[in-house]
Amino acid sequence: MQSERMNLSANELTHRVRGHFKLDWQRIIFDAAVESFDHEDGPLRLINFASALRELGRIWLEQLAPKEKIRACQWFEQDTDLRQEDGVTRAQRVKYAVQGELHDEFVLEDLHIDVQSTMRECLTLIDALGKYGQNVEESFDNTEKAAESEAIRALGTFDQLSRLIQEKHDSLLSSAADFAKETTSLECGLFDVDNVEPNSLSMYVLCEDVHLDSLSIISLHPDWILFQGRGRVYARLQYGPISVVALDKSEVIFDIYPFECRFDSDTRCQNPTFVHGSMKIDTDSFYDGGQG
Repeated sequence: MQSERMNLSANELTHRVRGHFKLDWQRIIFDAAVESFDHEDGPLRLINFASALRELGRIWLEQLAPKEKIRACQWFEQDTDLRQEDGVTRAQRVKYAVQGELHDEFVLEDLHIDVQSTMRECLTLIDALGKYGQNVEESFDNTEKAAESEAIRALGTFDQLSRLIQEKHDSLLSSAADFAKETTSLECGLFDVDNVEPNSLSMYVLCEDVHLDSLSIISLHPDWILFQGRGRVYARLQYGPISVVALDKSEVIFDIYPFECRFDSDTRCQNPTFVHGSMKIDTDSFYDGGQG
């Protein structure tokens, strides 16, 4: 009895790999390669699919790590073995996809992240991806089941590569944001600026405390990093004539307001500075009765 032929397009791994491609034309080519594999017979079935996936993988990595951005990085060094004088290596593309423009010293010494080990892992996966379907003689002798198993392994290798780069990049950004948060000082003076919303609630606004809950990276640039901060302002609103306020006998409302603001720093992430005019405080709770 002949076994049922595998439908690659219905495989969960295929759908996961498809999600790694962000551009429509990349998905169209990937879909065409999968459809061809599902319907084509003969030895070219695996060769064509593996070739399309390999080429898409190359384009995908170039999109993650454009050559001109890599060459602008402080850590970039020209590889003299490259045929192109302005070329970059696969290792440098992987490094940029994980580390971006951040300086090596900051990543290794302050964040304690070894990007080099991730680069080695990724290059091993890239090399493995390049070998699927490369041996034409073996591909001609492959059974249908062997070709299907090879196609699944190729998809699994690409999925592993994509997830590894994304996970390491996200982990690095999170570590960089945590480090910046530890070195960021939020003073109450940030609260006492013109046109900040609580100042419209009372003529006498005191900042009891400012707490920064989270700090995340919005964007990386060759020379600076932009952070988004979120937190809470603990405010004291006083009402009444100046003489009454001076005697501390005025009506007082204590309230907590969530806020957003931005910080920037150089790419070494040292002493992030507050971006003036970026403070946005949500005072809706005041109109709902406040906290006090």
